[in-house]
Amino acid sequence: MPELPTVLQALLNGTNFAAWLARQYAAQIWPKNMILKRLKEATGSRHTALESRLPLLNADMSRARYLQFLQLFWGYYEPLETQLQALPYWNAMGFDYAGRHKTPRLLQDLQALGETPDAIQGFARCQHLPTLASQGQLLGCLYVIEGATLGGQIITRHLQANLGLTPLTGAAFFDGYGARTGSYWKAFCAMLRANADESGPQEDILASANQTFETLGQWLFPPYPTPRGGTP
Repeated sequence: MPELPTVLQALLNGTNFAAWLARQYAAQIWPKNMILKRLKEATGSRHTALESRLPLLNADMSRARYLQFLQLFWGYYEPLETQLQALPYWNAMGFDYAGRHKTPRLLQDLQALGETPDAIQGFARCQHLPTLASQGQLLGCLYVIEGATLGGQIITRHLQANLGLTPLTGAAFFDGYGARTGSYWKAFCAMLRANADESGPQEDILASANQTFETLGQWLFPPYPTPRGGTP
């Protein structure tokens, strides 16, 4: 636990003492260098469940079915990234998300596969997104969508082998950051570790990551509707 002078200083500074003490205690029990391990363990079941339902690596995946999934991914990422970009936490975290947006890559893929800009704007947008009301919740959400770029490398190779698609002809979204994907992930992990103890209880990060997996899974599969029309 924190030493007495540190506690007194927090009180003198007018700190929200209960929240401050919770952060200090969490830092003692779960050091920030453990956050990635905790995230992997906490989200493992939801991650596996979602991966098992995605047919993108199936040998019988058709272009038409693939296009349907791109439409759905666009319907999730477009409103999510609109919310992400408006959050006030980026400077404090020292992280630039602008170059990591997934929506432009989805737009590129959809147009490469024959969708027009007007048609794309008519796709349904997910309204059941993860709650992003704190820096911790933002970090949890980012863990999921940045981590997805790693698995996307496997999907990209499969799409090229089975459907003849490349990042230039319809597979840019899953290609992520291309050859830079590994280094981008390492940079994200470093930022996550650096900010884990300054973002409230680590449980907020874990809960947000699980909520991101959950809302994405609910959007991609029933009971949510097909991507054209409406805003469920």
